[in-house]
This record gives sequence, C-alpha cells and structure tokens, in this order.
Amino acid sequence: MVQPGVSRTSSWSAKTAASTIPTSCAGTGKETSPIDHLQGQSRAEQRTTPDPEKGTQYSPNQESSPTEDRPKVLDWDGPDDPLNPHNWSLARKWFQTYTISGISFVGTFASSILTPAIEPAASELGSTPLIATFAYSIYSLGLAFGGPFAAPLSETYGRRPVIFISLPIFALFILGTGFANNMAALVVLRFFAGFFAAPSLSMGSGTISDIWPPEKRSGPMTLYVATPFMGPALGPLLGAAVTQTRDWRWTSWLILFITVVLVFPAPFFVESYKPVLLRRRAKKRCLPLPRLPTEGMSVLEAVRTYVSKTLTRPMHMLLTEPIIAALNTYSAFNFGLLYFFFAAFPYVFKVEYGFDSLSTGLTFLGLGVGVIIATALILLFTNVYYIPRVRKAVADREPTPAFATSRLAPETRLPLAMVGGPLITVGLFLFGWSAAYRLHWIVPTIAEAFFGLGNMLVFMSCIMYMTDTYGPLYSASAVASNAILRYILGGTFPLFAVQMFQGMGTQWACTLLGCLSIFGACIPFVIARHGETLRSRSGYKTSG
Repeated sequence: MVQPGVSRTSSWSAKTAASTIPTSCAGTGKETSPIDHLQGQSRAEQRTTPDPEKGTQYSPNQESSPTEDRPKVLDWDGPDDPLNPHNWSLARKWFQTYTISGISFVGTFASSILTPAIEPAASELGSTPLIATFAYSIYSLGLAFGGPFAAPLSETYGRRPVIFISLPIFALFILGTGFANNMAALVVLRFFAGFFAAPSLSMGSGTISDIWPPEKRSGPMTLYVATPFMGPALGPLLGAAVTQTRDWRWTSWLILFITVVLVFPAPFFVESYKPVLLRRRAKKRCLPLPRLPTEGMSVLEAVRTYVSKTLTRPMHMLLTEPIIAALNTYSAFNFGLLYFFFAAFPYVFKVEYGFDSLSTGLTFLGLGVGVIIATALILLFTNVYYIPRVRKAVADREPTPAFATSRLAPETRLPLAMVGGPLITVGLFLFGWSAAYRLHWIVPTIAEAFFGLGNMLVFMSCIMYMTDTYGPLYSASAVASNAILRYILGGTFPLFAVQMFQGMGTQWACTLLGCLSIFGACIPFVIARHGETLRSRSGYKTSG
C-alpha cells in the first residue's frame, strides 16, 4: 500500500497494471465515461460500504482505486512511447502544424478584411465611419474574450474537441455578417465570430509544444506565428479587391471560401495534449487515474471551480508572473500598432498620395514582405545559432536548465527580440516622416516592411520564451494571456488612429509611437539578464 501523500509520477508497467486492475474491468477493456466524476455522490456510495469498525470498504466492482493508491500524475511508458506526439511521424506532425496554422490564418484574415469596406458598409447601413470602424475592431475584442475560455478548455478536455466545436460556430457567425441589414447586427455578429475564432489563436502554441520537442520547435512555431501577421496583411488587399469589384458583403463570402480551402483537413486533426492522451490510455488499461480537481463534486460545484480557477488562469498568470506581464505588454503594444495602422494606412495614403482603396490595399504588401523576411531570419537563427547549441548541450551531457522545459535556457530565444525592437522603432519614424514630406510611396511601404519584420521577430521571441519556460502544461494559458492583451489593444487602437493622425499630423503621431517603442525595446535585454531569477520565483515552475 502506497502511503498517502507520496507522489507517483513514473509510468505504469505491465506488472503494476495487472496488480491495480479493478475486478470489474479486468479482461473487459471497458472504458469509463470521462464525466464519471461529475455524477454526484450516489455513485460513490455504490462503490463504498461504510463500517464503523473497519472504516470505508471498497467494493470489488469499483471503477478506480482508493485515493492513496492512485498516482498524482501519469507519464509516458518511456522516451520511445508511440503515444507521445514527439514520436509521431514527420508527416503527421506537419499535418497537425498545417491545420492549426491554417485555422489561425483564417481567424486573423477575418479581422482586417473589413478595413477597405468601412465606408461602403457605413453608407449602405445608414451609419457613420466611426461606428463602422468599431464593427471592424470589435472582432479583435471577440478574440480577446474568447481566448481565456479556449486555452484552459483545451488543457482540460483536449485540443481536438475545442476546434470541432468552435470552428463551425465561427463560420456561422461569418455567414451572418454577410446578411446583416443594420450596423448593430454587424457589430454583434463580428464580435461572436471573433470569440469563436479565438481557440486557434490561443491554443496553437500549446499544440506546437505538444507535437515538437523544444530543439525542433522553432521551424513549426515560425510557420504558426507567421499566420497572425500574414492574415491581416492580406486581408485589406483582398477586401479592397472584392469591395471595388462586387460589394462589401463579399468580404464575408471570401472568408468562408478561404475557411473551406485551408481548413478542410480539420476533421482529421487528432488529439495531442499529454494529460488527455494518458488518461484515455489509463482507462483502456483499467489503471488508477489521478484525482481530478472536480472529482466528487456536484455539477454546480464543478462549474464554480472551473470558472474560479481554470478560466482565470491566464489572467492570474498575467498579473502574477513578471515575465509574462513584461513580454505580453510589449508584444501586445506592437500588435495594437499593427491594427492601428490598418485603420491609419487608408487615411495616410489617401490624404498624402491620393490612393484609392485598391492601391492602398497593395501597400499592405509591405507588411507581408517584412513577415516573409522575418520567417527566413527566424529559420536561419534556428539552424545556425539555436540547434547547434542544443546538439552541443546534448553531446556534452549538460544538465537541463533550471526552471525551464527546454534543453537550453529560454534566454537563448531573446536575440530575435533584441534585433526586432529597434527595427520597429526605425519603421515608425521612417513611415511618419517620409509620408509627411510625401516622398515616393515606396519609402513608407519599406517602412511598413521594417515594422512587420521587427514585430514578428519580437512576437516570435516572446512566444518561444514562454513556451520553453512553461511547457505543454501551462504554455497555452500563457499564450492566452498574451492574446487577451494583444486583441484588447488591437480592438481599441483603431478607434483613435485616424483622429490621432488628423490632430497631430502623420510625422508627430508616428514620432510619439516611436518614442514609446524605445521603452519596449529594452524589455528583452532586461529579461536576458534577470530571466533565471524571475523564473525561479514563478508560481508555475515546471522544473528546478
């Protein structure tokens, strides 16, 4: 008998399995329901017989072992366990990566495609451009509020169920935006479309962490991180094309078409979250399961526990983890600027250069070029700088860094942000002053490329740092907290973008933003110096 309170974290061997199989389960392969722990006290009473002299006696047909005989956590059968997603075939890994990246692209593409349709939509629906801008930006607020639900749900029930529930609902709300007959309906429908698009954006990094080991994660993570930048960059261009040739409602039909094309593999997406996979296998083997936080509770108590703990985890991490607070504030500010310029670019290029909506949409390709260059630099950094150091650490049998889940210290991810921060500042100053003096339109477009390049380098560095620090168990919640800030700022910044450029002038508005970005550029250098100390004080330590 294992003494109460003793942790049992090792994998279960065949001998251990045979000794712990309940009588009713042996030889039957019966799999218990995943919601057995919410069936109330009547079921528990059927499995136990109180006796004043002998204490509680467990009946021979109980579905789980007594609490003291149950492991606190489950683990893989070994490094070569075929159930471990790290041991999946390369084709399956890339299939999973492509699917989650495609969903992420669609979710962010839908956020910016309405930009060139703001004025036509306002005119047809009898509203003002400011309210129509709110209809554009509220999608980002939906992403912000949907993220806290999606990531903890994926960590509780798995990645696959969340995708299968949220994606069709997202498509239905997008369909509704195409038939909206007033601005209020458009605002509400776009908010809920963003809300149900949030899962792909908040749990994607956790999915990548499930599938790829840290030393091989940069390439797939680069593909995934590029999609929230390529989607918004292409949205205004394609949105302008369909708005000018058809009408603004075609922006909704285009989103649905791209959803079908990019997300058709989604039904074949398989579960990858470690605790869910191990619990399923333990049930099939009739092994004792770790006690769930809601086990023995009524449904109402379980819901209360879920709301108070699971849904608040991203916000708790944001408010109590200095690393997350600093990196998320910086990357969210940069992301807010991205959506700020989606509203500001049409104004600047129309006033300063006389461009129509389609010509303005083409200038957004500068952001896309910056993202492509950033992708190439990230892959180069990974293959030339990061992976050789991982191989050396393995060859030299160096110990795993303290308070991290990666083979190298998470601070080795920060050089990307150290380079990206100054590029953002350069892009902001160059855009503002070149447009104000009406230099050739290619100059502010090049400034967009600098901004897009630096923005993605910083974002990628922040995401990889948090993923390496918090690992598969908490990285989805860490990234969800990032999404909360990113999309709150992304939803609010566009509301004052045009007014800011009108009141301050293009050059001084960008100068103010550029000066603020200088402070943010210092954050990666501070964390590089004090990161290990901050990680050692984390309430979500994974090792050390």
